[in-house]
Amino acid sequence: MPLRRMLPAIIIAFALSIFVCVLAATRHAGVPMALAAGLFSVQVLIAVLRTNGPFWRTGDAQALDLDWAWDNTVLAAIAYAWGAIAMFAVYSLSGLYWRHWWQYGAGMALLALAALVCANYLTRRGGQYDAAKANNILMGVTAAQVIAVGGGLIYLVASGTLHTRKPDWAANYVFIAGGCTVILISLASLLTSYRLRVAPPVST
Repeated sequence: MPLRRMLPAIIIAFALSIFVCVLAATRHAGVPMALAAGLFSVQVLIAVLRTNGPFWRTGDAQALDLDWAWDNTVLAAIAYAWGAIAMFAVYSLSGLYWRHWWQYGAGMALLALAALVCANYLTRRGGQYDAAKANNILMGVTAAQVIAVGGGLIYLVASGTLHTRKPDWAANYVFIAGGCTVILISLASLLTSYRLRVAPPVST
């Protein structure tokens, strides 16, 4: 299913999630905030399954035009953007104060932009790289993203900061939800790339 058909539902989940996150942070309510973040993540992951699922089942080698990779990058950028807006909204509107919120929020916004610029450069038709080489580069970046984000989440859990009562507790929910979403999108991309590599040639 083309991603553009799923964007309205994602945007609604995006906006509703941010709204509930702000209300939950205002009331220092962790469970509602976790559910709101989860609502957004689930909606994005449904789109990931609909985008990549057909390739996992059939391994259609004709998909090497990398439209699927662009769609996955857009979803990852949306996840980063959600994290950025959640940080800005929660710490601007809820009354919580954490001095590093704007740095992490700006960082996630830059990651969203960088992901789109990188993917557009690699996947555009008539660009410098053919589909196979562009796919190799993009999947290398994707694998590095899994390692980096996964390492950050492991540190977050291992350090015990998830149990903090300091004002950064809300940011931790954003990090976990956004990070897990980005990792799952990245793993889906890697799986799709693998399935296309091992797919039998399409007979004509």
